Parts: sequence; structure tokens; C-alpha cells
Amino acid sequence: MKYTISSLLAIASLTSAHFNLEFPPARDFNERTLDQFPCGGFNTPSTRTPWPISGGQIALKMGHTQSNVEVLIAVGNNPGSAFNTVIRPTFLQTGLGAFCMTGLTLPSSINVTEGINATIQVITNGDPDGGLYNCADITFSSTAAAAGSCTNATGVTVGTATISGNPNGTTTSEAGSSSTTSSTKPGSASGLKAGMGGLAVAVMAAVAIVL
Repeated sequence: MKYTISSLLAIASLTSAHFNLEFPPARDFNERTLDQFPCGGFNTPSTRTPWPISGGQIALKMGHTQSNVEVLIAVGNNPGSAFNTVIRPTFLQTGLGAFCMTGLTLPSSINVTEGINATIQVITNGDPDGGLYNCADITFSSTAAAAGSCTNATGVTVGTATISGNPNGTTTSEAGSSSTTSSTKPGSASGLKAGMGGLAVAVMAAVAIVL
């Protein structure tokens, strides 16, 4: 079976991207720093996206076949690493490609009103070298528009988490309570670089065969 160059590059793009936070848009994205707590190497707030106080959506693109996922939020203009409120407790996500979370609400202990700024943090542990992080800066708004596209790719499913609590922590955290301290494994960035290099070689070899 032959593949076109474009299809091979598409496969390479999906495989090399551990996970992307597509809505609300992530602060930025760098494959090599995605393992850095708290926001994948981008610790300064950026452009904010209007987001509803209740019923919010999060759209991801998953590059690992299986990941434990948790969603947290920190209220404030620049919360640093104070992601202490869980808005989606850890669960297991399976399948590659588009993944949509809907109906997200804040715990009753968090009182937010129109115009309040906050930052969403999404954590996954699909990479064998350590946890991965993405953050999106938002402003709560009653007129916030829904995600332009928030659907699940074929074969994407959710289930019970294979760990307890934070995907990168050591203790249990519950919705509305303080989360655990996250950590990453030393050398994860170098492992990622090596993996990407190997993937690039494989793709180039496949392209050469097609040509």
C-alpha cells in the first residue's frame, strides 16, 4: 500500500505532537518544552479567550493512543503555578486525534463573575518520559461563543483513570480541592528529542520509497 507525501507528513505531525490544546487556544506550543510544569514552558499569560461560567468546552488533539487527563483552573490575572481547583477529575482517554470535553462547570466553592480572568491547565501522562502540560488564558463571559469545532475523532473514548488523582502527582485530588504537586521525569526533553529525530528519519525513508 502506497502513501502520498502529504499523508505521511500528516501522520508524522499527529505522532510527534503529544497533545494540543486547541480550544480555548493554548498560550503557545513547543513540543520540546511540553513536559515543563506548569504550562509547557509558557508561564506568562497571553491572549485571553472568552469562556462561559458554566457549560464550557475544551478541544484537544491527542497524539498518544492512551492518556490519563486532568483539567484544572486558577483564577486571577497571573496565577503562576497555583492551579488548585479541579474542573475535570482525572480520567482515561483512548484514541488519536480530536477529543472534545463539554459541559465543564466550576465547583461551588469558586465564585467567579463576568469579566474575571483565569487560566485553564490541562495535564496528560501519555508520554512515557513524564507528564505534559498546556495552558489557556480565559476571561469569563456570558456571551462567550462555543468552540468552532469540538468533536471526537473515530475511536476516541473515555473511561476510568488508571491512576488516582493528578496524572503527574503522588496523592489523590478531588474536584474543588487542592491538587497534588506535579513533577516531571529528568531527561524527558532529551528523550523527546531523540524520539522526534527517529520519527523524522522514518518518515523521510518512507517518502524516499514513495518517490
